Amino acid sequence: MNVQVTHELLQEAYELEKTFTLSYRFGIYKDSLYSTTYDELTKWLRKTISYVKNHHMEYESLSLYQYLNSFRGKLGNIDQHEFKKILSVLEQYFL
Repeated sequence: MNVQVTHELLQEAYELEKTFTLSYRFGIYKDSLYSTTYDELTKWLRKTISYVKNHHMEYESLSLYQYLNSFRGKLGNIDQHEFKKILSVLEQYFL
């Protein structure tokens, strides 16, 4: 695994974590914070999935790959708490 690339992916994730500032005043979403930058989150997720895919021969059976891939197309719906879970899983895997 390329340490520099994993470090860059984690650094980018830490920066994206700061974008979770959007809140809603009413409804079921009022207790959570959401990202203000869906496009950047999507790019980061694709880049991270590609990295995992390119560095593991049997990536499809890798639980990290399956976990990350489960967020494709749904990333705009995750809240700050869920993003922190993703970040925690990546930290355990990369560090």
